[in-house]
Order: sequence, then C-alpha cells, then structure tokens
Amino acid sequence: MSHEHAPEYRSSPPSILSFTEQPAVQHITPSDLLASPPRVTDPAHFVGRVHSGGLASPHYVVGEYREGRMPTAFVLEYGDRTPAQTRSARVWGLAAHDRDGSSADYRLVHDDSSRGYVTA
Repeated sequence: MSHEHAPEYRSSPPSILSFTEQPAVQHITPSDLLASPPRVTDPAHFVGRVHSGGLASPHYVVGEYREGRMPTAFVLEYGDRTPAQTRSARVWGLAAHDRDGSSADYRLVHDDSSRGYVTA
C-alpha cells in the first residue's frame, strides 16, 4: 500500500468497514502494542507480531483465541468518532503462525492513520 495515497477511513469501502466488525477480529488499543514479546502463560492467549514496515516495527500484541482460533486480524482505531466522521484505523491481517499456536505474524493490510512520509 502506498502511504502517499492512503485512503480515508471515513470513505473506506463498506467491505473494510464491515470487516472490522467481524467476530474473528480483535480490536486493540495503542497501549496493547508492546516493544518486546511478552511471556504468555495463559493457554487462551498467544503472542502476535504486528509488522507495519516502519522504523519501530515489529510490535507485539497479546492475542485472544476465538473458538480455538487466532483472530484473522487486529484493528487499531485512532482519534475521536464524531457524527461527522469515523475514526482512522490500522488493520493487520494474519499472515502466518507457529505450528504450536503460541505466536503469529500479522501484516499491515490497511492504514489510513498516516498521510504519507516526508523525505529530504
């Protein structure tokens, strides 16, 4: 995805908006993004690596199994929701997971929280 032409979340196609509301999707907050992998001992949880392609990538998230399966995506919404506009969002989709199910990789599939990069 080109960050120079990132789509507006409020004008995202209905498929993106409805996708983020699916039960197999886990919503996260900025405080859920960790710089190093946590130790997870609860069998109902796993460690997810979220890759954004930026300098601070990857981050780690404690994921929750849904009916014995890893979430198909993590969704992180930014900003305030008002009647005039919806929030910006980043969506990471499940890319791969370890055989034992203790960790998984998620790749950025949608990002409108950025309006591009400035280069010299």
